[in-house]
Amino acid sequence: MARYELTAMDVKGAEHGRRVDTVPPDLARIGAFGDGHRAGYVLVRHERGHTAFGRDGGDRWHVLCDGATEEAAYETVLWFELLHHYPGPGRDDPDHPLAGAPAPGPRGELGRAEALRLVAERVAASGADLPVDALAAERFPGGWYVYAPVEADDSDPTAFLGSLTVGAPVFLVGDLGRVREATTALPPDVLRERFRAEEVFVRRRPAGEAFTADFAAAFDRAARAGGTPPVASFTVVDDTPPEVVAARAAGLVDPIVQQLSLLGPQGWDGFTAVFSCTVGAEVAQVSFRHGGRETAVRVPESLAVLVRRQRHLAARMPAGPWYRLVVAADTRPGGAGVLTDYDYADDPLPADQLLPAAYYREDLLAYPRPTVPAWLTLHLPDAADLGNAPERAPAPAPKPAPAPKPAPAPKPAPAPRPAPAPAPRPAPAPAPAPKPVSAPAPSPPAPSPPVLESTHAGRRLYADTRHLVLGGNVLAFDEVDWVRYLMRRDVAPRRFLPDVHSTMYGFGLGTADPRGPVFDPYGWEGPESPGRLVFTARGKMAEPPEEWRTLVELARQYVEPRLLADVTERVGAGEEVLIGGLRLDREGARGEGEYGLSLAWDDVRGMRTTGGYVSLYRAGSERSTLMASLDLPNVVLLPELVRRFTGRRFG
Repeated sequence: MARYELTAMDVKGAEHGRRVDTVPPDLARIGAFGDGHRAGYVLVRHERGHTAFGRDGGDRWHVLCDGATEEAAYETVLWFELLHHYPGPGRDDPDHPLAGAPAPGPRGELGRAEALRLVAERVAASGADLPVDALAAERFPGGWYVYAPVEADDSDPTAFLGSLTVGAPVFLVGDLGRVREATTALPPDVLRERFRAEEVFVRRRPAGEAFTADFAAAFDRAARAGGTPPVASFTVVDDTPPEVVAARAAGLVDPIVQQLSLLGPQGWDGFTAVFSCTVGAEVAQVSFRHGGRETAVRVPESLAVLVRRQRHLAARMPAGPWYRLVVAADTRPGGAGVLTDYDYADDPLPADQLLPAAYYREDLLAYPRPTVPAWLTLHLPDAADLGNAPERAPAPAPKPAPAPKPAPAPKPAPAPRPAPAPAPRPAPAPAPAPKPVSAPAPSPPAPSPPVLESTHAGRRLYADTRHLVLGGNVLAFDEVDWVRYLMRRDVAPRRFLPDVHSTMYGFGLGTADPRGPVFDPYGWEGPESPGRLVFTARGKMAEPPEEWRTLVELARQYVEPRLLADVTERVGAGEEVLIGGLRLDREGARGEGEYGLSLAWDDVRGMRTTGGYVSLYRAGSERSTLMASLDLPNVVLLPELVRRFTGRRFG
């Protein structure tokens, strides 16, 4: 028998009443239960997770999320509190979860000059006619209030009435660099309080980390007060496991998807949502499908706040915050359900989802990253903080670019662990003393240091900088003719239990010889071999296994450069090369068959790698012209090949 545990509570999490039901709760039952205990929120625990309900300022009850984790359910409670009750009675309550100053960013408090500069960049990007040199800035908890001051004659008590302008632009700048434009239609204290509460919500620490931060703050206050603490100082170390951080961020995706589903027309059967974000701005595009037609809808600012919170949680993951969150839903029979993907901008973003350079500069200062994609570095010509070299970590504060080194550093692989250097070749044996006899035989080469030593499907999996071994199958990297790897997320809906989420990570290397270790280079079925390895990770947004990361890293360093050079040389010599159903030659790319579409290299506007495909776009078109599946050999080479051929003149 189903069991539903109802808890009536306030926004602080204090319990007002509890009850256990066997009937699925509806809004009427929840409203009666919550109102009876004078509680603003009700949390229901059941076999699928937690469902949160909230009462707005007009005493109407709403479903905030369904089947979420307990932590994500409370996130939606705070989000609802921010939208419907703040600023409100809780603004003067120091114990309210949205009270106080926002959590500090990595740069601490933003300076006045930096706040004015950010506003000037925003005004310049919008083309507004505003005297940025005359702007004033006032500090408030968590940021700055920037406005154009109005001068009035102090000798005339009524002179200021003629200078008041209702709807004049003002700006609120957070310590992380977020800039929000508003107008004087609302009083400044209301604007500041609303912005401060939003920043508190987006940047608040999880419960355990908040306790540690509060303890550290209390220790610091005691030291400043002249007390004698038992220790001179201590350092708070964030040792939250990466899987906990990833689960925390992934848990908030379901409430976002559920809120998105409420925006569509009645009877929709699918939607696609893309959020392209930085710390200071975002582009949201959502379109619903209904009966073969697509309808674009506007995303409200309230939902963007929840997305910003999710991105801030995701920023704690090793890869840092995503640049695009892509959500695709298909509710038709046999559809894929709901799929989500983080895009870290390894490839250039589509033109209609690319923000001005100033926003990415602010984002890199707020969230320093281990690496910066090369294309993004080129998109930031004025970002002196980042230097001019691609793949370089941004400095937390402006610094001059480092002096050039004698030799360029090798380009880091996408996997987080550093790639091993190739094994050094043994020095030639010293020449023997002159004798009328033959020289001694050269010593055998030293073996490459092992890079991967594991088991897969009950067989030994070994890889170094020269070979890949699985069981009794051995494949040398210098014999490889094709490479492929892909990621595919699947959701298996279940009627009475939580859906099963899994991610398949595929890896393959093979030769053109059909007698080689790979018999079917176009499929993932059948016995595994060095050219067909499949790894499965369970859970939403599951991280790739370390074995898969290492294999991809080795392929990119010791296989791809040779294959890329070979294809480039063959195309340059006038040969036609077939990759993933696309024929590449000196003029461009075209699909197979008599009526295959073609795309000249000079007409390529953009390229995307998402959803298991590499897509090429023609200038002036929003739809892809050519596509190739990452299931197929050497399609992973297409992005780099297109970059090499675009704009190149063969001859």
